[in-house]
Amino acid sequence: MENRLDDLFLRFQTKGFMRIEIPGLIQDVFNIIGKGKYCTITDTNIELEDLGWGLEIMDNVTYDLINSLFNKKWQTSLS
Repeated sequence: MENRLDDLFLRFQTKGFMRIEIPGLIQDVFNIIGKGKYCTITDTNIELEDLGWGLEIMDNVTYDLINSLFNKKWQTSLS
């Protein structure tokens, strides 16, 4: 899991985010994904834009990384 998190931090840093901003961004994406409805990359980008994070933050690879972390976190909380 740590490698995925490192990869995610690197991807967000290459998109211009400061390291200190990234945990808040990840938490916002977790909140968006965790609403209990089907959520696409486009839906996530729209909600992130509404929250002030900017345009087109999520791409396929970034979305897959964060979604796998979310699923791992959710599975761990059920255990």
